[in-house]
Amino acid sequence: MIYSGLVLEERYRVVRMLGRGGLAETWEVHDICDGDKPKVLKVLRLNSSKVVELFQREAEVLLELDSPGIPRGDGYFAFYPEGASEPLHCLVMEKVEGLDLQKWFDQRNKKPISQEQAVDWLKQLVQILALVHDRYYFHRDIKPSNIMLRPNGQLVLIDFGLVRQLTDTYFQRLENKEVTAFGTPIYMAPEQIRGKAVPKSDFFSLGRTFLYLLTGQSSTQFGDNPVTGELELNWRESAPQVSKRLADLIDDLMAPLPEQRPQKARDILERLAIVSIQVSIEPVLKELPMFLKFWAKWILERESKRWAQQIRTPKIALYGRSGSGKSSLINAILGKREAEVSVAKRGTVVNEYHQYSRDGWKLDFVDSRGAGDSGGDAAFKQGIEDIVEQKVDILLFVIPADERNVQSDRNFLTNLKAAHRQQHGTELPTILILNKIDRIEPAWWERSNLNLESPLSRKPKNAKEAKQANIRACITERSSEYRSLTDIHVPVCSKWNDYEDERYNIEELLVQIYKRIPDEAAKNGFGGATADKSLKKAIAGRFTSAAARFAFLVVWLRFDANAVLQIQKWLAIAIAQIACGNEDQSSVAERLLTQLEVLPTDAQSALSMTFAVGEAAISYFIDGEEIAQVKQAYDVEEGRLEPEFQEAFASGKQDVLRKLREIDADLHARYGVKRIYDEGEDKNDVNYVMQPL
Repeated sequence: MIYSGLVLEERYRVVRMLGRGGLAETWEVHDICDGDKPKVLKVLRLNSSKVVELFQREAEVLLELDSPGIPRGDGYFAFYPEGASEPLHCLVMEKVEGLDLQKWFDQRNKKPISQEQAVDWLKQLVQILALVHDRYYFHRDIKPSNIMLRPNGQLVLIDFGLVRQLTDTYFQRLENKEVTAFGTPIYMAPEQIRGKAVPKSDFFSLGRTFLYLLTGQSSTQFGDNPVTGELELNWRESAPQVSKRLADLIDDLMAPLPEQRPQKARDILERLAIVSIQVSIEPVLKELPMFLKFWAKWILERESKRWAQQIRTPKIALYGRSGSGKSSLINAILGKREAEVSVAKRGTVVNEYHQYSRDGWKLDFVDSRGAGDSGGDAAFKQGIEDIVEQKVDILLFVIPADERNVQSDRNFLTNLKAAHRQQHGTELPTILILNKIDRIEPAWWERSNLNLESPLSRKPKNAKEAKQANIRACITERSSEYRSLTDIHVPVCSKWNDYEDERYNIEELLVQIYKRIPDEAAKNGFGGATADKSLKKAIAGRFTSAAARFAFLVVWLRFDANAVLQIQKWLAIAIAQIACGNEDQSSVAERLLTQLEVLPTDAQSALSMTFAVGEAAISYFIDGEEIAQVKQAYDVEEGRLEPEFQEAFASGKQDVLRKLREIDADLHARYGVKRIYDEGEDKNDVNYVMQPL
């Protein structure tokens, strides 16, 4: 068997046993081929086919997935002890330093964690699940003891021994009731207890995990009904530190039915972005005078709700015959290899629907494979119906650049656009993608030196000039063939593999996709990671406009230069908190005001300085600009607004209000901020400044 001192695979030297369970033992081993680095050896104790299948699947996941939130797999092998007739199945993986959350929680006597800690940990774990689910796996055993906390604060999801992969075989076994229920009962979703686990079952377990961490009590203490998954008692009363928005999210994760839970891990992350901003700004709100606190809370809640309703992932349809390079194009757009290249049989359609992300940029692809290879109308009709039913935002029409006009392609596109127009009453934006420009003769190809802008007036002198001339000719011919059916054409090369990266013009394609996304909600979704930044800018811009309103009230009611300075200080701190998270940003914000030389001022300068402080804080904390550029932005903004407000004050308060409305509209245009000054209000009544909208 396994013992200390044993060397496995001429590489792993066994040091000591770490633990022993019903199915497996874990040992610490040192990798003599990796500087004696400590690692973990997991040895299966049972050899039943079911247990071995689960163990091999765990090895497959750890070897495939690459994330700091998942232990790195190092190797899988079978070891035959001397005299044994059956092998020991062995998995070597990264040794994760730190405690699991159950031990960590026990050490603090189950003291509930803070809301800030919960948001941070929940975000980390959902990001891990996003990666796992995107690879069509799900964990099935999420609980505190299966979550490790590294010394640097990074969470690691461990024990993938019950992981499942979503395959046709799995769904068939579900239908035939052949799936065994595995997991830890108090964390298991009702459908998982019945042997019908799905990826959303992981969300239920995650919700139950945070119920425990936020209250210090297990679900059984709240009257858990394992059959329905419902709780008889209100857990929120045991977690007074939790905001309504975060509690609502956790309740949604623990919803009894899978269809009541969030659709995707990405949806949870979008909601967490809003919760995170709210949590980070709360300490600042507590320091405000009561009437300002009311305004600030109202602004934060309204703007957060608006953004929560305005994030949508765009759906993009792909059409192209086998060999046109659709899968390669998806990978080129994502910047990582996720779409598997496959070919459908002639005359059949495989409707694929996948959500991918690239640095947070999210896209739903609807790919009708095989439609363009059919000799009849059935596959065409099926492909058209699918795209129309999905109500896609854009069609990417992919053809090889050197392929001459194919009448079936034109027929498909004509019928698709007509069907879309009839069903939805709008035109379907269509981008013609001229793929594989690299294979146009001659063979020369240096994408960094490629110039397609200036046609030569003379005969090409070398292979480079000939290549460029031939590509331009193909582009001209193809774009002419499809001009009446497409909005724009983009020539690209999506060639990319383990040995070479020949991608060309992909970023231009992304720009064209973004331009043609029909609504701001989908653009925010497409922005992905930048959507969080845009949300921060929107709320910061909203606070800037509100701070100017507060400053005006101080000037109007009874001018106090120090009161205006306090408003400006609050504004800088609020924007710093929005940008930088939960740690107190007061000193950093005050340092910025010092560097900007913001001092008490007269009434006429109060408003221009307040707007300038907001602009500078957005530039510094959210955009990450250097202080020199920030000071310049501050000076420019103050210099621009100062004479305008001086003139407005000279004319009376109504002119000041008019100027505030103009700037409010400008902030709306720049950051997507909802206007504070509604167009329907009485512009002649100065009292409306005091009324929340």
